[in-house]
Amino acid sequence: MAKIPRFRTEEEIQEFWDTHDSAEYFEDMENDEVQVTFKREKGVLVIPLGEDRLRSVREIALEEGVSSNLLLKNWIDEGIKRKLKVTRRV
Repeated sequence: MAKIPRFRTEEEIQEFWDTHDSAEYFEDMENDEVQVTFKREKGVLVIPLGEDRLRSVREIALEEGVSSNLLLKNWIDEGIKRKLKVTRRV
């Protein structure tokens, strides 16, 4: 088995693994633990839609030539603008 070379920069690492198969260096690799921490992103909202509603959203988005996410964002923006106009008139 081949030995993994020492790298001086991150670019060297990227170039090496872009052009080499990691299987050739398997025995030279060390086991390591990685801890992943997920941070909650601000401005992200998860809305369970259900299969039927999601299918409808995807169909409409496809017809309009946009992503489902963009379609829903636009609908929410329109609803907010409409609501703000109504409440500011009073």
